[in-house]
Amino acid sequence: MAKDYESEAHVVIDGEEVPVYARFTVFADGPMKSWHGVIGADEPGLAFKLVNAQRTLLRMPSGKEAPIVPGGRDSSEGIAFTGSGPAPI
Repeated sequence: MAKDYESEAHVVIDGEEVPVYARFTVFADGPMKSWHGVIGADEPGLAFKLVNAQRTLLRMPSGKEAPIVPGGRDSSEGIAFTGSGPAPI
């Protein structure tokens, strides 16, 4: 089963917060959950910063956060990422 989420959020790149719009899907197949999506922002060079970061988190408006790993196929919708650990929902 999959559930989609969309929200304004922040990406925290090595301690620097950048406002973004996040769209991601949480897949709950069996005992394991995985999640991935895209982030969009007006921040110049965001993809470069993400790829070169030591630590990157997605922080939702609720304050919940989770590590993300940039990568995959970027699109006109944004920069692709894969979540690590439980989704910040």
